This record gives sequence, C-alpha cells and structure tokens, in this order.
Amino acid sequence: MKRSALARVAIVILALLSCTALAARTQLGPSDPGTGGVAYFDVVVYGSEPEGIAAAIGAAEEGARTLLVSRDERVGGLFVLGELNMLDMRTQPFNYQRGIFGRWWRQVGAHDAFDVLTAERAFIRLLAEAGVEVWLGAGPVEPRFVDGALRGVTLTDEGVAVNAIQVIDASADADLAAKAGAPFDFGWERFGVAQRQADTLVLNVAGVDWAALKRGVSAQGKAYASMRDTVAWGHFGGVPAAYVPTSSRTRLRGLNLGLQVDGSVLVNALLIYGLDPLDPASLAAGRVIGLAEGEEILAYLREHLPGFKQARLAGAATELYVRESRHLLADCILSADDTLSNVVTAQDVAAGGYPLDAQSFTPYDSGFVWGTPEIYGGRLCMLVTASVDDLWVVGRSAGYDPVAFASARVVPFGMAMAEAAGVAAATSVRLGVPASRVAHGEDLISLVRDRLQARGALLPDVRPRPAVGPTKHPAYSAFRVLVARGLAVGGYENDPKLDAPVSAISFAYLLGNVATRFYYRSEFSTALAAFALELTLGDGATPLTSDLAAQLLAQAACDLGDCAGASNWADLMAAGLIDFASPPATLTRGDAYRLAAALALLAPDLARAP
Repeated sequence: MKRSALARVAIVILALLSCTALAARTQLGPSDPGTGGVAYFDVVVYGSEPEGIAAAIGAAEEGARTLLVSRDERVGGLFVLGELNMLDMRTQPFNYQRGIFGRWWRQVGAHDAFDVLTAERAFIRLLAEAGVEVWLGAGPVEPRFVDGALRGVTLTDEGVAVNAIQVIDASADADLAAKAGAPFDFGWERFGVAQRQADTLVLNVAGVDWAALKRGVSAQGKAYASMRDTVAWGHFGGVPAAYVPTSSRTRLRGLNLGLQVDGSVLVNALLIYGLDPLDPASLAAGRVIGLAEGEEILAYLREHLPGFKQARLAGAATELYVRESRHLLADCILSADDTLSNVVTAQDVAAGGYPLDAQSFTPYDSGFVWGTPEIYGGRLCMLVTASVDDLWVVGRSAGYDPVAFASARVVPFGMAMAEAAGVAAATSVRLGVPASRVAHGEDLISLVRDRLQARGALLPDVRPRPAVGPTKHPAYSAFRVLVARGLAVGGYENDPKLDAPVSAISFAYLLGNVATRFYYRSEFSTALAAFALELTLGDGATPLTSDLAAQLLAQAACDLGDCAGASNWADLMAAGLIDFASPPATLTRGDAYRLAAALALLAPDLARAP
C-alpha cells in the first residue's frame, strides 16, 4: 500500500491509544509484499463499517489470519464517518445486543447514544486485541479470481495482490461483491417500486445549553420529547414538522439529539431525497444541499427550542447516512413473513427483534412501521450466493427483502450477523471446505452456532411462537399478504385497525398498489383513483360501500386482464375475487384488505414472484 496513507493511519492510532503495537499492525509489517507483491491471509474483510469490524474480529478470534482493508482512513464507518451516534436497538423484554456488539457497546458506555471518538477508540482497541491486520486508505479494490474461484482482492493503485481463502464484503453498498458477480437488486425494485429510504446528513451543532434543553423537555412532559443524560428525541411539540425547508429535496423529521464529550450535539433529523447512493458525485452534492439546509435549520431551532438560543452549525458528518441501496439476492432471504411470524430455526446464527420501522421514502410520507416482532432469526444462507462461492456479504446490503430490511438494517443486528460470518469463514478455512458448505450444511452450521454461543452471542431457543397482531381476526391473513409487500401497517403495537372505516378512494389506491407490487403493472393506479372519484362524485371521503368496492375491484381485475364482465358482489364471488357471501353496507379496512388480497392472489401465474 501507499506509505503516505499508512503513515497517517499510524499517527492517528498513536494519538488515540499510544499503542505502538497496534500502529505497527496497521502497516504491512511482516506480510508486506512490497510494490507489486502478494500478501497471504486466511480471511480478508473489505470495508471498515461496524459490521466489517465485527466480522474481522470474529474471524481472527477463531484463529484465522485476518486482514481488514478499507478505502477509509478511519475505522467505524457509519458510526464514525457518518457520526450516527444514536443506536437503534432492542433491550426489552431482554437485551438482544450481545457478542462483539455488546463488548463494544459496554466500552462506549452502554447508553442510547455514544461519543464518536470514544466509539472509534473502542473499535481500534477490539481490532488490536483480536490481532486483525488493518490496512486503511486503500485505493480501488477489485475481486481476485484464480482459476475461476474467488481468492482474495487486488489493490490496484498499490499493485498488491491479497490472496485469501475467504472474502467478506462489509462495504455499505457491497461494492466488492457486485464487482465479483453477486446478484443484487436495488431499493424496492423487486416489488415494482422505484423507491428507497431517504438519506440523512448528521449535523454537528455547537453552543447548545444541554441543561436548559433538559429543563425545557421536563417542563413540557413526555408528549413533547424524551430525554436522558446524553440523548433527546421526539417531536418537540411539532417544531420540526412545522419547519419549511428551503430545498424541495430536504425535510426535517423528529429530532434525535446526541450529546458528545466535547459538549457538541449531533442532530440526526435532516432527510435528503433523490440521491444516487452508488454515485459519489451525487452523494457529494447531497452533502452540500444538507449543509446549506443545516444553516437554515439552526436559525429556526434557535427561535423555537429550549437550550438552542446560542446554537450554531459547527459542521456535519464526513459521509451521509445512506439507509438503503443494494439488496443481495442471497441463497435464502429474510422476509417480512419471517419477522412477523417470529420464525426461529435451528440454523439461526443471530437474533433480531427491532420494529419494521422504515424511514420516509418521499417528502410526502412520514415513513412506515409495519409491525414489531418478538424475535426472529438470521441465517448464514442470507449472507452468501451460489453465484460466487467463498464470498460473504454483511451489513445492510445482505439478503433481506425490502420490508424485512426495515428491521434487519439496524447495526446491532448487522454486527451479530457479521460476527457469525467471521466465525463461519474461519470455520471454512480450518476445515478446508467452501463457504457454501458451511452456510448450508446442518452439521457445520451447528459447529458455528456452538462457537457463537461460547462467544456470548444470543441464539434464541427453537420453538413455535405465535405471529404478531390480531391473528384470530378474519382479515388477518389478508393483512399479512399485503404487509409482506409494504401495503398495510401494524405499527409499533401490531394493531392494523382492521375494524376501522375505509374510504373508496383509499381502496382504489390500495388496488393500484396491488397491481404494481404483485403484478408489476404500475400504469393503472391513477386511472383507478380517477374512477373512484367519478363514482363518488369527487368526494374523497366517501365510505367504501359494497357496491363501490365491487365496481372498483371489477375494474382493477379487468385492467389486469381478467375482464369477465363481473360488476356486482355475486359475480365477483363467482370469479373468486370475494370470499364472504354477505356484504356489509359499509366495508371496514379489514374487508378492503380481504378484497385486495384476493386480487393479489387471483392469478399467481400472472404475478411475478419477488
């Protein structure tokens, strides 16, 4: 590698830890191949995100000679360069955060928020203790194939070939795996929708009077906001929602405020839309947009928030918080059904339970909470693909469907899965078998699980668990059909309000979304909504009657190619679109879900599988 980059790394680490042994390990040291040379490792991890650190530590502690290589010049990724210092995790009814994440979390104080420099030091310390060799500041990294098999990486600028038996891609967007030929889709395209969760620029704010903020929050009560020693979050009396952005591509959501050791406050609240997360120029432009909006936001907050009278924008994170990009088409996929049915298997290597909580997709929606699991499992097969053996993908770009991703995207679960990948990769090296054998062989999965349990990971007991939500309701199964594609919500309380009233126009939009997400036909949504307004004489609040439902359902079915001439309840029953004989005068949300789900499942041969 370039000596100048490595020298900078050594200086930073010496300043942080005064640890000369670690500083030596961050350079090529005994494995230095020289310019144009070859280095040899058992496992190479690409990327210094928290998940990459967990994977490298897991592999090294299991006896594999491990290299972590990254284009970044600091370790910690989203937590350090993105300055996302508030943790999305679950601690009730028990602490889900164990293993390597738990070790790191305790080192940073075991609170809801952490100090960024403290987090970086803790990552460095854990890497050093595990004996991971770390190369930072690398140029472009390419997959290295030998006789058609993936066997490490090549650092093209440095002219260094890294031979490795196992490769773990822990970059945020799985760039290395994509180059190697692993299959991915992007955002929500597998459900026919060109959308993904919004990005965020975390703002660094100086001059906040934290004590005054605490007094103000206490005086207003929990309905205003919530606050602990180092963290505050909430809607703050509607102040953020009332902010009018200067850019149509930004929005201010409820504030997440994290106090730093130096007294500054990190603000995670600014949403930015319309960026391409795979284009560095687009991300750079987004950061400029965010900084400009940040100045306006601070001027606004100075007027409306306690403790912010002297607040000023002191900068922002080096990198944007990108929530979603690629999704690996892995050998098995974590689905919304897995999460909401609390599926736990004997092949699981990690446990999740965070709500299916998606951030806003457009400036016009406030995000979605599809439900809250009790607990579910993650498997090794979600991290591998038959297309490229001996490759593991960890982090937010692993094999999770877009709805399940809303839960699985959180870093604590990602680090648990990554630790499992590191242990599995070391197992592959030790036994001389390919990654595919470890990821799918019950005997080897059992070995990995044994090692994880010995390491303190949480592996939930395998037993049947009830699904979340009103499972006895006659419309529940229809709700589950729709929520699997993001078309119904259960919220944090798992209450989809199936007996609530519903309007005709809402039903029309639901049917249009069914056409998009099950049949991949998006051209009917506008026409169906217009038809609903025509039927209701332009009254968007008109309740959904059985007659209106029948006409809208018949039109949607006809649009999708099933024009049987049905236009009333009895005809639609005969056509299989309605499964209850006695239509109520006014339909509920649950009734609407039953009709929409029937349309979704009417002709599965016409609906492309996700």
